[in-house]
Amino acid sequence: MLKTYFGEWGTGKLQRLPYFGYHILLIVLIIAIILGSIATVGAVENFMGGNLAETQKMLMDKFGFVAIAGIMILIFAAMLGQLNILGKRIRDMGLPVLGTILGIMFISLILNIVLPPQEVAISAAAVQTADGSAAAVATTTTSTNIFIQIFDMIVFLCLVFIPSNTFGNK
Repeated sequence: MLKTYFGEWGTGKLQRLPYFGYHILLIVLIIAIILGSIATVGAVENFMGGNLAETQKMLMDKFGFVAIAGIMILIFAAMLGQLNILGKRIRDMGLPVLGTILGIMFISLILNIVLPPQEVAISAAAVQTADGSAAAVATTTTSTNIFIQIFDMIVFLCLVFIPSNTFGNK
């Protein structure tokens, strides 16, 4: 598995189904690491007496630099692994790797400049039960660009559905 993510930079190829599987596996691993980090902070908070602010301050004082460096290394490794399997899949399709990746990045950059992200607010309404208790209203605001998401989805679907050696020499 590590050879697939971090090896065979100039020669490796990856067919459609293995690309899809390795892509999903990378996403699952990233989510597992994030949830594991959250669970670790929660467990330490429980052992420290239940005060989240004190626990976070203590963890930041003792492990702040190490945690930030570890997160940066994990992000870099995930990006490197994703870039490698993307290159292998593009090579398997018969396209030039560097030109195709730079083209995808250029189109994404142009879409971000021409159509900047919009603020999207997601709200949850208050609910009152029969006994008189009520839930609070929760609002989440995020920046998103639907055109970038559509472009990314089209690129991913092309990588998954275009057969091997479609653009190669026949």
